[in-house]
Amino acid sequence: MSKSVPKPAPDPAEQRKLVRKNVLLTGVLCDANGEAAAECTVHDMHTQGAAVSRGNLTVNTRVFLIDVGNNNAHEARVAWSKDDRSGLQFTRSYTMGLGLPPNLKFLFRLQFEAKLAQVRRAVAGGVAIKAALGSTGLTKEHIHQMARHATGDERFLRLLLIAERLLNPS
Repeated sequence: MSKSVPKPAPDPAEQRKLVRKNVLLTGVLCDANGEAAAECTVHDMHTQGAAVSRGNLTVNTRVFLIDVGNNNAHEARVAWSKDDRSGLQFTRSYTMGLGLPPNLKFLFRLQFEAKLAQVRRAVAGGVAIKAALGSTGLTKEHIHQMARHATGDERFLRLLLIAERLLNPS
């Protein structure tokens, strides 16, 4: 006869209603208008929130989390913050490119900038430039699509030129 192993009792300090999925993703956190932005690591996530590493964030601050690899952006409220981790509660989520309001176009630039940073790190680690570009999804077609969102954003236009030079070395 086999004995059943009892499940551990739930931690009474745990207040989450939804189980989070452990992940290790590259993200970008930015303020509500995209002026202050920095890369972060997403440690766990579910449909209504995420835990991220990026310094000590101010509770109740409105931020955006860009999930770089999955092409999603989440408007969020900082629910808690301790040491270098913070919990975000999503208030609205967007698929990059589909229905993103015009006032949030800066999210495209921040995502693109993060992808170029991934390419630079990969190349510095010995990965061939074409492979590094391909692994981040930066293709000629992608750059062409992103150019539509760069109108009036000089920084974004410069990033697009850098990417084009990487794709078409002289």
